[in-house]
Amino acid sequence: MKRAAWIFVLAVFLPSLVLGLLALRTAREQSVILERQASALRQQETDAAAQTIREALFARQAEFIASVQTFLKSRPPQVASVEFYRNFSNMWGDGSVPFATSLNGVICSPRATDAAPAALEFLKQNSALLGNSVEVEFFQTQKSANSAENQKVDNAYAAKAAYVQKMEVAGKTGAAKRNVLPQKLPAEDKNASESQLVPEISNFRKVVQNASDGILARFVENKLEVIFWMRGPDNLVFGLMLPASQLNTLVQNSMPSSQGRSNDACMAVLNENTVPVAQSPPGFKANWKHPFVATEIGDSLPHWEVALYLAHPEQFETSARSFTFILLALIGISLGAICVGGYLVVSDARRQMALAEKKTNFVSNVSHELKTPLTSIRMFSELLQKPGIDESRRIKYLRIITLESERLTRLINNVLDFARMEGKRKSYQKHEVDLYPVIERTWESQSAHLQESGFTTTWHAAEPPYSVIGDEDALAQVLVNLLSNAEKYSTTEKSIELHTYFTDMQLCIAVLDRGIGVAPGQETKIFEAFYRSDDSLSSGVQGSGLGLTLARRIAEDHEGSIRLEARQGGGSTFTFCIPISKKSIHEKDSYR
Repeated sequence: MKRAAWIFVLAVFLPSLVLGLLALRTAREQSVILERQASALRQQETDAAAQTIREALFARQAEFIASVQTFLKSRPPQVASVEFYRNFSNMWGDGSVPFATSLNGVICSPRATDAAPAALEFLKQNSALLGNSVEVEFFQTQKSANSAENQKVDNAYAAKAAYVQKMEVAGKTGAAKRNVLPQKLPAEDKNASESQLVPEISNFRKVVQNASDGILARFVENKLEVIFWMRGPDNLVFGLMLPASQLNTLVQNSMPSSQGRSNDACMAVLNENTVPVAQSPPGFKANWKHPFVATEIGDSLPHWEVALYLAHPEQFETSARSFTFILLALIGISLGAICVGGYLVVSDARRQMALAEKKTNFVSNVSHELKTPLTSIRMFSELLQKPGIDESRRIKYLRIITLESERLTRLINNVLDFARMEGKRKSYQKHEVDLYPVIERTWESQSAHLQESGFTTTWHAAEPPYSVIGDEDALAQVLVNLLSNAEKYSTTEKSIELHTYFTDMQLCIAVLDRGIGVAPGQETKIFEAFYRSDDSLSSGVQGSGLGLTLARRIAEDHEGSIRLEARQGGGSTFTFCIPISKKSIHEKDSYR
């Protein structure tokens, strides 16, 4: 026996362990490299787009400064300051508010007597700021119209440290969080989830007295307000407040075209409320708070970000598929070693041999089931890469890839759940749940697939609610496994019915099919692990022999049961029953 154990360790365990570790290391390294390269390239796209938007805003500022300088050449500064609003109110579009003020806090224009509603609102919100009577929190960008470089007033680290300290003294959190949380953050930047923009706290006079022009941004009633300003003669300051509509239009016009970029990604500009102001291509839907990568535009548009979203985030599973191929090779090598080792170790025990045979068939079936969808996915992916493919075929191929992916996921989940149950590591998140919407969602998904495969489907449902105590994901898995079993063993009469009803303080979920049925004597065996009434490799019936096993174990873990009955007219009826909750019992008694 010791000799057999040493042979097993040296011939099977050590080689399999070494090969598995090498395969795992290779797959992880490859996956990390590919993800880093992709995120770096995408980050460059958002950085470039943010720079383009900044330059467009600076160009708009330069137009304003040039217009003001031309205006000042034709009249004295004091006269120009009084006439500034009247001459510029219609020049920059509806909603923009030109203004002129002195460093001493005297507002020259607009005046309350000749101002439009937008200007009156501007005066109401900014009179204290322009009059130097309050200190406010703002973001400032200074860029001379004749300068080629963007010169920021604050030193990044010193200003941020001072601001954080000041906020902490005031009892507030100093480091502001970004509105978005990119999935891929630069590894070298541990604070990438925090905004790198540092606001200042000061009055208007201090803002403008040390520079000739700039862009001032601040939030008024949680709305972004952007102001172009330039310092003119006689200590006069001329400015222009841009409304949100003009900011949105400017950003939309500056948005990089999607031409030249793969159609598997969307670039969007998000405002301070994480709402897309512009996106390319349009119509893309995503969780806007969680882009793949993102770049802050800067102090000129604080808390606005250029974000990039992937249409298919699972594309990085290419590395995982490579890992799967390596594991398949490893399984093939290990299979032969395990067979030899198993033969030497358990040759004298028929029960042990029977168990080993079952496991061997299981691994063969799983290997086959893994290989089939992967081969289909790869084949149709390669077909999609060929030029000239028409739209109908593309949709068909994508649908096949989706179905094969769902099939592969279902198989892997069954194997993993069985492993957790065998290792006593399976846990449930049990709580009182209405099972009706869970059954409804599962049935809609599965019946759509069944109807595409030629099945007629019918659901006869008792009145909800279906209040039970359990894990809704696990209970949904029971229904999926029963429906999958009915599909696999169907005949030419493709019909599946779902019945949900109450009996004996239990909710019963019955799946009725017109399949091949279950041979006498196998009613209990079909619920055993790895048991197959046929050989899936030769019969063409998909599966690993775990679906019904998992379904019964989940049912028993929820104090329920699954029973099999022959259906009149041919086929089978699998009925899953689970106790209804006390709350549901009281509700039904009250109803009666």
